[in-house]
Amino acid sequence: MYRGWDWLPTKAQALIGERTVIGHCDSFNLNSLVFDSDAPCKILFEEGYCYGMYAKDYYGKGDVPYGKVAADMDNLAELGHLACAHGRACFEAVRDALEACIEED
Repeated sequence: MYRGWDWLPTKAQALIGERTVIGHCDSFNLNSLVFDSDAPCKILFEEGYCYGMYAKDYYGKGDVPYGKVAADMDNLAELGHLACAHGRACFEAVRDALEACIEED
């Protein structure tokens, strides 16, 4: 699924961040928002992470020539379509969880 990239350290860091920043709130659960099999943000995370690892290898560091970006437009377009297809459900789930946290406080 991740073409050999180990995403578990990233997940662990995200969960530590969740506990540090929003740990007092039971309504906000990163696993149920992002990592569980039916999580509303799961596909955005998976595809975004996968593309991020690809882009890191493809673009490298420093300035990126226009031609290299132009050659990657199909991948960028797919990310855009993915965001359009799944972004609202993810946003609404995160918004609802944060609003519930505000009410709990």
